[in-house]
Amino acid sequence: MLLALLLVPTWLRFNGFPPFSLLYSAGFWVFWPMLAAVAAWVAAGLPGLRALWRDPLRRGWALALLALVLWAWASWTWAYTRELRPAVTPSSALPLLLTVAFALALNCAGPPSRAILAALVTGVVWNSLLAGLQTALQRSVGLTALGEFPLNPLKSGTVIVQASGVRWLRPYGLLPHPNMLAGFLTVGLLAVLVWALARRGWGFAAAAGVFVGGLWALLLTFSRAAWIGLAVGLSVLLPFAWRLFPAGRGWWSAVRVRGLLLMGVMVVAGGVFLLLYRPFLAARAGVGAESVELRSTADRAVYEQIAFDAIQQSPLLGVGIGNYAWVAARDLAKTTFDLEGQPVHHVLLGVWAELGLVGLVLVCAALTFGVEAALRALRHVPPDEAAARAALLAGVFALMVVGMFDHYPWTLLPFQALWWGLLAAAARGTDQPLTG
Repeated sequence: MLLALLLVPTWLRFNGFPPFSLLYSAGFWVFWPMLAAVAAWVAAGLPGLRALWRDPLRRGWALALLALVLWAWASWTWAYTRELRPAVTPSSALPLLLTVAFALALNCAGPPSRAILAALVTGVVWNSLLAGLQTALQRSVGLTALGEFPLNPLKSGTVIVQASGVRWLRPYGLLPHPNMLAGFLTVGLLAVLVWALARRGWGFAAAAGVFVGGLWALLLTFSRAAWIGLAVGLSVLLPFAWRLFPAGRGWWSAVRVRGLLLMGVMVVAGGVFLLLYRPFLAARAGVGAESVELRSTADRAVYEQIAFDAIQQSPLLGVGIGNYAWVAARDLAKTTFDLEGQPVHHVLLGVWAELGLVGLVLVCAALTFGVEAALRALRHVPPDEAAARAALLAGVFALMVVGMFDHYPWTLLPFQALWWGLLAAAARGTDQPLTG
């Protein structure tokens, strides 16, 4: 399970082998530790499943997810591509099935919360370094063997931010888009924050350094959705993280001082970034008429309109999981837009378009039951465990916000595993081992 989480911020794939080319999701390296974790859980006799079933909230969460999987597979019978390309729907339903099984295994018998935080912190460390190098060099750094994409801001297709004719590369890390890197860094920074608050002396200094590096890397991605997601995640995390503070120590406890220092660092880093990158920030804010930003906004509006049209045509059933991009390609072929079919950049809109109102209700139910189970658990665990779980839950909320502006928490296996896996870990029962 931890290996799967460590592989989330990568696009490592097995290429050139028939089994992986025929089944796209199986080509991801992360697919195999997820599958191994589920297989090990089943082989061990499904430990923790009885405790899950006795818990009404966790049972509701699990049933909603399982019903969602069944509905996604059933959508093949009415999917838009069922005759033209019958493999499209199963290829999208399979990673959802694996993600749900992985989440159930993690909720029932997953690693300690601190171990999950450690995996996320590790990801922040190396992604921050790689993002910094890519930005400083304004190109890829030569890690092709690890899945790094060839990056050149002067070439069309490379994601950049532009101001006054200057094309500035936004770092990718080992992912295919800067927004995905930003999404992972957002979740990771929430983990780093709790990790830093629990450290003292030189340990806190090291943790603060990781936090600053991760924050700067996040800023360099210029991902507005991730920035908003981090703000929402912090608003969720901080009230619960306050439980770390020792009782009877007064307002100026050591942990509170460390928290205030980190918040001050965020403000300073934001101010410095504003001074250094003011023209690019203005372009991202829509000031002026930069073609890159105008095109991005216009493209998303087109995909959203196609999604609304698809919903109107089949509001209850949808067009089938994984089929929206094909529907979009069909509709775009009738226009003069220079666009290809791709998912709509809004998770709930995408779910509704593909799985109809039934699928949308099941996703919302799974999120509601899971969040409520996580909130209840926070009230019944020791303060340090509450802070760790709060970081995981805050990451879930951050990805929810990102999902209002992007699609990858729903459409791509690594981030499906991250989103639902974090919720599963935060909602674990209080009768299980809590810390390690």
